This record gives sequence, structure tokens and C-alpha cells, in this order.
Amino acid sequence: MTAPKKIINFSRWKPHSSLKKNGVVWTRYIFTGIDSVSGAEQLFFVEWEMLNAGLSPDESVLGFKPRTAISEDDLQYALAGTEAAFNLRSESIVTPSYVAVRAGTFGVKPKQICSYYALKDVTGGFRLSPITVGNCSFGEEKISGSLSRTTKERAARPEYFCDAGEISWDLRCEIRKQFSAGYKKSSERWIPVGARTAFSGSITLDGREFSVLPKKSYGYIDVHFLRTFPAPYFHISSSNLTSRISGKALFDSSFTVQGIFEDSLALALEFENTDIALEAKKRSASEKILWDCTEMPADEEGERLHWSVSADTKKWVIDIDIVCHTSKLFVRNIELPEGNRKVLKLLAGGSGTGEIKLYRRIGKSLEIIEDAHVAFALCEFGQAEDGEI
Repeated sequence: MTAPKKIINFSRWKPHSSLKKNGVVWTRYIFTGIDSVSGAEQLFFVEWEMLNAGLSPDESVLGFKPRTAISEDDLQYALAGTEAAFNLRSESIVTPSYVAVRAGTFGVKPKQICSYYALKDVTGGFRLSPITVGNCSFGEEKISGSLSRTTKERAARPEYFCDAGEISWDLRCEIRKQFSAGYKKSSERWIPVGARTAFSGSITLDGREFSVLPKKSYGYIDVHFLRTFPAPYFHISSSNLTSRISGKALFDSSFTVQGIFEDSLALALEFENTDIALEAKKRSASEKILWDCTEMPADEEGERLHWSVSADTKKWVIDIDIVCHTSKLFVRNIELPEGNRKVLKLLAGGSGTGEIKLYRRIGKSLEIIEDAHVAFALCEFGQAEDGEI
């Protein structure tokens, strides 16, 4: 299935966008790969991001560039409180402006490999042409590319927020379920453009090859067009669902929850022939979505975090409970558009498990429509913080 033209237009980067110099455009692809040797399943991500890219179109500028080395003279200036001391101090604080490509994996041994580019290094993105950044290409039906970072480079450039390693991917993608904007305000959007996407091809991480099969990829694509990242940042999604009522795999089912947008969540859900889309907006007294992310008592595998969502409308009641062990979460630092060395410190995991229940209101009673087990859920929670390198 090809995404409707209207959704494609919303989900593409436009060089005249008002976010070009003051905001973030972030597109990410999530999918499961199968280890070609062991057969183990593992969740991967590939993403590209434009952060204030029009501010410095000819050169990438990271907000966490290395601080200037302080000489003996600099120290004396600082002690004297001179204008030179102020210039020295302000030199290390810059507004970020770049295009980033990141790829990696979740799990017990998470990894994120990154490269940064200037806006001038980006081509395409018009109509149906792929967006090309360096040697990476992002099209409507195919994504491909490679990234590498040596241990020496990682040590020399901590501001990259990157691990050492090599990763390459060559994947076809077919969007099988999409929703229109889950959040929209003026020029801002969050769109689950590929709430359920079939990926096929392969991805190689540090020499290990993983096969990506359409029926087992459990793929997901979303796009952010925002002034800044939501904070707190709350996300859960999965299309790896099995009915607890019939015991059958639900191949045409998925859900995604995203926020927090102006104290509200966006929720998109499909259960076979039932679609529900709740935009993030101010809600009436008869409709509410509650959420939480809390620590749970440890079990035999260690400490856990619990993501919960409860949506209550005139027609539906939806309950989602997802748990992920903290040992399988990793911290991602993503720069905020406002700079000032601020980051979104994001706890992210790809092995969430739990359940999702859908009820239909019939008068004052509830009829259960589906009760499904959830596997390999993407779980994220983050806050804006002062960054450290």
C-alpha cells in the first residue's frame, strides 16, 4: 500500500518550512532484524534529522562543540572580568545547526552510530525523489546507507553522542497502515505515517548480518515537524500483537502513542477492521487520555519501567500496559533546537512487553473487542536536561 498523497506531502521536508531555522524535522524507521547465525530477533532504528539546518547551511554546527582550551592569559582575563573573558565564555555556547543521520539497535548491548552534515549536503526531497544525505538515501519505498565511527573518533568527539562501530542497511519499505497528523498546530506536525510498515532486506552491524523479512519486521515510521521536542517525551508503539482471546497473531493490527503535546497525548490504533485515531488536543470533559511512566518492583531479571495509557471516549475505552527491563534501556542524548547545551535525555528500549485492551461502550456497559499481548514494543521516555560531555 502506498501512503495517500496528502500524508506524503505532510511527511516530507520542505526547504521553505518555517522550521528551517528554528525547529526540528525528524524522521525515523524502526524494524526487527533476524540474526543470520543465531536466529535471534533484534530491534533496529535508522533516522535522519534536520536541526535548525538553515541557520548554518554551509557548515554543520554542534551545540556541544569542544570548549576552547584555556591558556594562562585566558585565566587572568577571567579573573579580571574583562570583555575578553566574556567572549571566551560565550564562544562555547552556540545554537546547533546540522543534518544528522543515526542508526543503531536497542537491547542489552545498545548502540548508536551517527554522522553530521550541513544543509548543503542534502539533495532531493521534492515530490517523490529520495532525500540523500552523504551516502544515505531515504525514499518512499527504499532506504539505504552506511555509517561508521572509530574508537579514536568517538573519544575525540564526545559531542557526537555516538558509539564506535559500523552499520549499513539496504531496505525496501511498504507502508501498510498510516494515519494523518496525530498532532498539528500551525506549521507543527507529528505524523505516524507508517504505523504498520513491512520492511525487507538486510542490515549489518559490526560485521553481523541481520535479515529483515516483511512478515517479521514489525516496522514503524513516524515524522516530527516541531519547534522543539515534546517534554516530557512519551512514546510506545508496536505491531507485534497476538490475540489473548483467539490465540492468533494479529497481522493487521498496530498502535502508537506519542506526546506530551500541550498536556495531551496522541493515540492511533488499528485492530484488524477497527481504526481509532485520537489527536493530541484539548479534550472535552467526556473524553480523556491518562498516562504514566513509573518504576516497578524488580523481578528475577531486574528493575523495570512501566508505561501505561488509559483512553476514555464516548465510544471506546483503551488500556495499554507495557513493561521494559531497565537493563535493556539505553540513554540517548538528542540536542534541542533552542541550544544552550540542552538535550532531550531519552530512555529508549525495543523489547517492551505487555497488553492492550479495547472496549466498546454499549450504554453503561463495556464490550471487550480485543485483548492482545504486545511484544517488541518501542518504549521511550525523556526529559529536557542540561547536557554533559
